[in-house]
Amino acid sequence: MRVQLLTQFEGLVQRYQKEIVSFHYRLVGNKFEAEDLAQDTFIKAYKNFETIKDQAKAKSWLYRVARNVAVDFFRRNQHREIALDASALEYYTQATAVDHEVQLVNSEVSKELAKCIEQLNADDKTIVKLLYYEGFSYKEICDMLRINQNTLKSRLHRARKSLLQIIEGNKLLYDIGFEYI
Repeated sequence: MRVQLLTQFEGLVQRYQKEIVSFHYRLVGNKFEAEDLAQDTFIKAYKNFETIKDQAKAKSWLYRVARNVAVDFFRRNQHREIALDASALEYYTQATAVDHEVQLVNSEVSKELAKCIEQLNADDKTIVKLLYYEGFSYKEICDMLRINQNTLKSRLHRARKSLLQIIEGNKLLYDIGFEYI
């Protein structure tokens, strides 16, 4: 039984190691801290791996562990703020750019949008990042945050509304037509 659990856990680590490191990197903005946090995530996950009743929910369970590790990290380091990985935004912009002028505009827009997202409260910021940057489904986010889907939809609506108000106050984004988000 123990060998089977160990084999399942090894598979979980292999499958999600890069994703968990990326998840933490987007939050802390530092590769080494992200790797340390990912290691802490997998250690805590290993210690509690036997508690998973449904292996189909292992991904959302693992991300909930990662989220809790990140929350603990920010509680210990209250002077730190959650970072939005600008390099990921720039990479996306570069990969889809048609020419240098478009690339420059997209890069500036991405940076401004990241600044706007950073102005959201912590709960709204978390939901926006999990949905739009991490690509989780509503159900996965609900499992991670331990909320029901209606609560998630309500919070997401509030986050979008707040983000729109912040964008309307950002001259660059407002001028290029983001008022129709």
